[in-house]
Amino acid sequence: MVLKVDVKSIIFEEKQLAISGGRETRNIDIWDVIGCRLSEEPNGFLSGLFGSAPHLSISYISRGKNYRWSAETVQVTGSKEECGALQNRINDKLGQERDRPKKLGVFINPNGGSQNSLGVYSKVVSPLFQAANISCDVNVSERPKHMIELVNSFDKASVDGLVVMGGDGTVLEVINTLLTRVQKEADLDYDQPTCKLKPLEIPIGIIPTGTGNGVAKCLNGNMDVVTAVLHIIRGKTNQNNIQGVYSGGRLVSFSSVIVACGFFSDMMYETDRQRWLKRARYAVVPLSMVLFTRPKIFKVKVNLFPGKYPSETKGGEEETLESKEIEWPVMGVSSFTGDYYNNATDSKMDFVAMLQDSRKTGLFTVLFFKETSKLEFMSSFLDFLSFKRTIFERESLSTHTVRGCRVKMLWGEEKPHPDSKEGRMNRLLDIDGEIMDIADGEYEVWNHMHLLTFYTSH
Repeated sequence: MVLKVDVKSIIFEEKQLAISGGRETRNIDIWDVIGCRLSEEPNGFLSGLFGSAPHLSISYISRGKNYRWSAETVQVTGSKEECGALQNRINDKLGQERDRPKKLGVFINPNGGSQNSLGVYSKVVSPLFQAANISCDVNVSERPKHMIELVNSFDKASVDGLVVMGGDGTVLEVINTLLTRVQKEADLDYDQPTCKLKPLEIPIGIIPTGTGNGVAKCLNGNMDVVTAVLHIIRGKTNQNNIQGVYSGGRLVSFSSVIVACGFFSDMMYETDRQRWLKRARYAVVPLSMVLFTRPKIFKVKVNLFPGKYPSETKGGEEETLESKEIEWPVMGVSSFTGDYYNNATDSKMDFVAMLQDSRKTGLFTVLFFKETSKLEFMSSFLDFLSFKRTIFERESLSTHTVRGCRVKMLWGEEKPHPDSKEGRMNRLLDIDGEIMDIADGEYEVWNHMHLLTFYTSH
């Protein structure tokens, strides 16, 4: 709904606009202003008789429930001089904000999710960026792995930030390309898990148009496109931790959501094969596997590297890299970028709060689904999808808060041939929804603090 007010009812304060409209008084943070545009009513019979009052349209961010943001408008009427003066004051104030982007490099995966990313950009994203006076250099991938080429050849110095339109798979391609390039330029031995990596300086905004949008949900609290765009326009950023996944003596990939093997990698493998189901495959495949397929059971040998919260560490005290070794039969292993265990509640999971806490500690959660009955596994898996506290109360689940872990999958004496289907399946690892091959069924996961800067006000 458009609020219509007279220019004299607006008080321009240091950090906000105080607007009085009838019985309603509305205070708008100046950094929540998207943009303003001076225009005149179109000519017509009535405007010819009575004259046409110029007006200034001020678009701003309105905050709703569940972290959802929307763009609202205040229509200000008054003389052309008064409206123009207010517009200049607002633009001058916005221009003083250095973090607010002026130009962005936008990378679009047109085939992700509902395959409508280009339509979403033209109808929703581009108009909002135009309203905020942000220019965009748009790059669209045309084939598999083309996104890597686009990112590698792009001049990052020509823009204030980068925007990725797609799902977690597209985001993973982009951050792998950018972070690996930064480490190579710094001549770092980034294949070593303990190497202190160089952070990527340019901020990244994520607009969720893919099938899996876990990164956007953690950053913005939801998977709403408008909310994501408004976070980017506002220009506020936060540095996030990123996991490094290592196997065979090298860095296999970075991760910003989940690393999993066993039932979870098998599930993502089958999900990828059923792409004809589009978004529905993410519900159909897991449900059918839980109901009709008994998860394979395998042994894992695990080295856990526990971490401490700042409150548990004395000033100046350094943590050691001592590990705890465990060996047991499991159905699946999952690790998350954030600390789910210490942030889960009895109600709906607050991913924003979890991410905020994880930025401070550098710790993450590792879950082991131990050997159990099919009924218990089904119940545990459904509980797991809810991200509620009750999942950690199950005996079939072992939970650990760590800063690093090493997992070795043990398949017994009758080891399948490496080129057989079973042999290939045993080497699969699910990284942010993408299936990757690992060497000899062994991998490590380590958290790297503040490695990426994302556009988010949370």
